[in-house]
Amino acid sequence: MERNKGGHFKRKKFDNIVFGRQPVVELLQSDKEVDTLYIQQGATGVIIQEMIRLAQSRHIPVKQVPAEKLSRFTGGNHQGVIAFTTDIAFEHIEDVLPFIIEKGEVPLLLILDGITDVGNFGAIARTAYGAGVHAIVIMAQHAAPVNGDAIKASAGALNNMTICREKNLDQVLQFLILNGMQIIGLDAQATTPVFQVDLTLPTALVMGSEDTGISSSARKFISHTVHIPMQNAFDSYNVSVATGMVLYEVMRQRREIK
Repeated sequence: MERNKGGHFKRKKFDNIVFGRQPVVELLQSDKEVDTLYIQQGATGVIIQEMIRLAQSRHIPVKQVPAEKLSRFTGGNHQGVIAFTTDIAFEHIEDVLPFIIEKGEVPLLLILDGITDVGNFGAIARTAYGAGVHAIVIMAQHAAPVNGDAIKASAGALNNMTICREKNLDQVLQFLILNGMQIIGLDAQATTPVFQVDLTLPTALVMGSEDTGISSSARKFISHTVHIPMQNAFDSYNVSVATGMVLYEVMRQRREIK
């Protein structure tokens, strides 16, 4: 366990957990990257509101959870708040896209729309890094945590990937379209096979959650909805496997024009 100079900064069991009201406020006021803020259901007060304000200003997910869940992480004495830190430095797409273009490269972005499974997220990041994806875009809410389990599932790729954590998916997609990006959505019900779309263009690939697919909000911005052909009739590919297939079709097409 570690404490700050006031004797209250606590980390227990895992080095990426900070709990206690003042320690968490100090964390949110620092430059340390924070993955998620958990607040006990029903917790109130000025300091709680300040935590929420700080978290929202930094696009940090805030989750209201029962006290029992907080106690499972800390063994108690958490004062109703826990924050999970991460070693991943989050970026913003408005800063990343111009940098890619300035390098003279054709942008390839991966947008994860509602993928919450840590294993899938890590596996996707691993493939994305190998396939040359410039950045993965996740949302502040309804996204898998960027924690040690995700980094492990990615085989360390998350330490090398550019990860953009954004608050509003609509605004992200609008920005990309205004900057000449085509938005490709993968949907098992689509009629166009992925290999019939020109992926040599600046492309943002949207992958939806396994249970509900691409959100209705994102669909209105999609340029082409595509599917991966299957030899045998079956439900669908796992989202991480499907992502890998599409990304390697991107690689195939882009290498053919070189």
